[in-house]
Amino acid sequence: MRPADRVALHEAMEQQTISVAKAGITTILNSRTSVLAAANPIFGKYDDLKQISDQIDLQTTILSRFDCIFIVRDIRNEQSDKRLANHILNLHMGGGAMDLEDSEIDLAFLKKYITYCRARCSPRMNPVNFLNFCF
Repeated sequence: MRPADRVALHEAMEQQTISVAKAGITTILNSRTSVLAAANPIFGKYDDLKQISDQIDLQTTILSRFDCIFIVRDIRNEQSDKRLANHILNLHMGGGAMDLEDSEIDLAFLKKYITYCRARCSPRMNPVNFLNFCF
């Protein structure tokens, strides 16, 4: 991440404003938005024994501004990797998606998880985001 981008991100997350200087006009705008970020480990593989700040090339001052940090690990498994690759190839070749019976997440568990999220997290999606999500 470039230092200029870090400064802008830090300002947006800390002060909830964005400074704009274009065409001789300088102004400060309110930023009413959420920041969703993704990062890969510095050395290409996540190490459970190290702190997250040691593995992601972001300053701790920026990392501390995030309310939630989720670690998604790709556990190497040849069978599941082949199934995923075949699924993606079938989607792009017009073969359609796999049945839910073949997925690794139990359908009953997924329904319970969505119900829990609706009750505890109160996710909201406005009509514009919903249309972008669906298409």
